[in-house]
This record gives sequence, structure tokens and C-alpha cells, in this order.
Amino acid sequence: MQINIPDKLIPLFTSKARFNVCLGGRASGKSHGIARLLILKALKEKCLILCTRHIQKSIAASSYSLLVKIIHEYELNQYFAIVENEIRCNRTGAKFIFAGLWQNLQNIKSLEGVNYCWTEESSTISADAWRVLIPTIRAENSQFFITFNPDQLDDPVFDMFITNQRDDTLVIKINYDSNPFLSDVMKSEIEYMKETKPEEFKWIYGGEVRTTTQARILNNIVIHDFDIDTSRQPHFGADWGYEDPNAIVQSYIYNNELFICREFYKNRLDPEELKQEVLKLEWLRGQHIIADSSQPAMIRMFNSTGRMQMTASKKSIGQPQKEGLYKFTMALYLKQFNKIHIHSDCQNAARELQRWSFEVDKNEKIYDKVLDMDDHIPDALIYSLETQARIWYNTNFKR
Repeated sequence: MQINIPDKLIPLFTSKARFNVCLGGRASGKSHGIARLLILKALKEKCLILCTRHIQKSIAASSYSLLVKIIHEYELNQYFAIVENEIRCNRTGAKFIFAGLWQNLQNIKSLEGVNYCWTEESSTISADAWRVLIPTIRAENSQFFITFNPDQLDDPVFDMFITNQRDDTLVIKINYDSNPFLSDVMKSEIEYMKETKPEEFKWIYGGEVRTTTQARILNNIVIHDFDIDTSRQPHFGADWGYEDPNAIVQSYIYNNELFICREFYKNRLDPEELKQEVLKLEWLRGQHIIADSSQPAMIRMFNSTGRMQMTASKKSIGQPQKEGLYKFTMALYLKQFNKIHIHSDCQNAARELQRWSFEVDKNEKIYDKVLDMDDHIPDALIYSLETQARIWYNTNFKR
């Protein structure tokens, strides 16, 4: 059987590397090449193949559709059983399974015997998810196949495998001009963008990282050391997690500038461990904290200590009947500050708030919805500022 793939991807077929990273712009053939490779592996050996990405809202939004298309294209239907959520090879007993990391991280953590893991759209996968996923894929000679279009330099996948390349990694950079199977229609579209929108072309098809993006929410951030002004009213917010970090943040407002001055950021703590860690923080003693309302037991636990007062976030600003409007409205509130100062000690706040973005579709349309990714500090921050944001919203939008 002759497999059509760009020559640049041929090293993948003999690679023994644990991590096999393919990055570049769109229309380069990355995903098609990996899909063909994994189908061949399923035909040759009994193996378990996990296909995953950050968010998978449906099986149709996964690599399932591409794998099925290729099975039909090469007339391999007799060798595969294609069912609703799985693809099984009748010849070897190999199996493809599909899951989104954001929704299923705990279930994925308990998986045993995965031989190959394909992560699609890997630039959106959070650092927390990588910390769970990598040790989960631990079968002897197991391999990762990682595909992504570069976005930001500080994306976890770029930092782990490109900026700080590992010895056990094969990296292949490939763009559309290395894909001989590209249609004439696609070539024409690419050339048109190259001529008319050269900056977009560099990122979308040229495989370059973006230093700025219209989808990024906050472009008013400055990161530096500053003396905390204790005369200002402090605001405290908390967001809960376990695999995701627990995040607590302190800020204050002066002259329409927001100062983020302290943070707490730890994961994998049971409630008692979390309580003990938080009680050590002198800057929270006697303070009023607005916390994520989704876990009232946590709020009751901290209030029972007598060391702080904690109330639940209302999440009622904007139009709460519409999904995502609360976070979107709070994002607009943060955008209106002349500057957001982040203290140099608050590294997690700096990282997450700089990457906080609106959702973007494959055609680069930006939606009025905040992208759900590493946003633990942003969530804690917006809870803490609900009262101030409500005044701003009622003044500027409510009639």
C-alpha cells in the first residue's frame, strides 16, 4: 500500500523518539501524515492509540473524522470496525480512543496501556494537562505524536519541545511549501493571503509565532517590581481546583490602574492540606475573599477557621442567561484599565493574564467568549472585582 505524505514527514515512520513533534502553518500535511502513520501502526500491531486535544466538544470535533476519511480513501474498511466513539482494527485488535483533556483529565489519568498518543492542536493544551498526560503514557516504548500550529512563544508545548528541546524528541518543522499534495485551489488562496495580508500569512501559513494577537484580551499589562500601596482598598479572589491549581490573588485599584500584588497558586492539595497552606498566608488574615461559588463546602470550611471572611461570587454581571457573557463582560472591565500592573513575584498571574484570549474559529473570527484554558488567576481576579465591575457595567451599559 502506497502512502502519500510529504517527504519531510518520512522520518516519523522509523522514529524511536518518545516525543515526535510536527509544527508549522496550515495546509502542511501534518495531521494527515500522523493519521496515516497511526493507521499503519494499527494494521501492524495490537496497540492502544489515544487521540486527544484540549477541548473535544464532540467526536466530530476530534481526529476521528480524519482517520475515518483516510480508512475509506485507502479502502481499508474490511480491516477496521468504525463505531461511535472508537475505531478498532479487526486484523490486530488495535484500538483508537478519543477524549478531550479539559473534560476528561481525571479519566485519562487512569488510562493504562496506551502505546501511542496523538495530541492535535497542541498549542492550546495547558501546562497542567501536560503534567498529567506525559506520565500517564508510560507503556514500554510508548510514543507521543504532537501536532500544532505555533501561536505564542510561551505556549507550554512550544516552551517544552522547541524553546527547551529534549534529547528524546524528534522535531519536524513543515509548511505548505513542503506539501506536494496541496490542491491548486489551496495554493491560490495561500498566495492571495501572502500578497494581501502578509502578517497574517506569516502566522497562519508560514508557521511563525505571534508576538501579539487581536484575540488576546489584555494589552495593557506591565510586569515590574513595585511597592504595595497599603493605603488602598485590597481586593481578594479565590478559584478552586485540584489537578488545576487553587488560585488566590490580591489586587488594588488606583487612578484607573489595577495593581496585582500577591498570589497563591498550588494544585493537588486535598481540602485539609489547602486550608493549612492558606492559613499560613499572613496577607489573607482577617480579609474578605470572594471565591468561586461552585464549591460552597470550601467557603464554609474557610469561614469556620475564623481567620477570614469568604463569600461566594455572584457571576451575575452582564447577561448570565447567555453562556459565557459573565466572563466576557468581566474581560471588558479589565480591558478598560489604563494599565494592569503585575508584580514580578506574581509569575502565574503574568503568564495566565498575558495569554488570556477570546475564542477564535478556524477562519480567525473572534467570538464574544473567553477561551477556556489556563485561567485560574484570571478567574480569581474577576471574582474579586465583581462589585467594582458592576458599578462600571451599570454606568456604561445598563439602561
